[in-house]
Amino acid sequence: MPETTTVCADCREMATNRAWVLRALGHPDCVAAMRAERQAARKFWIRINPQGCVEGSALAEYVGPLAEDAHKQFTPKVRDRRREAAEGWRHELIGHDEWRQRAEPCLLRKCEHATHNGRAVEDVQLPEAVS
Repeated sequence: MPETTTVCADCREMATNRAWVLRALGHPDCVAAMRAERQAARKFWIRINPQGCVEGSALAEYVGPLAEDAHKQFTPKVRDRRREAAEGWRHELIGHDEWRQRAEPCLLRKCEHATHNGRAVEDVQLPEAVS
């Protein structure tokens, strides 16, 4: 298990009242620990297609607290939101660690979902081209 570093009171105070000073005067271990705390506390909205593949991600602090807020962020038109809801699209609020496990592989096209399981896009014969 990784060793955890506690942040000293002086560095906490600098981060609260004089954040611009923290990088120059703060203890490197304290600065790294506070950065890790901030990153672990981040929440993300993920957009999940009906096959279960994550197709989008947004930082929750910019979107809002409700799933409807996230859906509006990804799909502005009401008609399109209703259609997507009927098709099975979902939006979930997750933490950073879960984002790395669930969303990152899909967004990097390295997941195992049927929508794009890491394979190259292939040419498809269109019906009108076959004649």
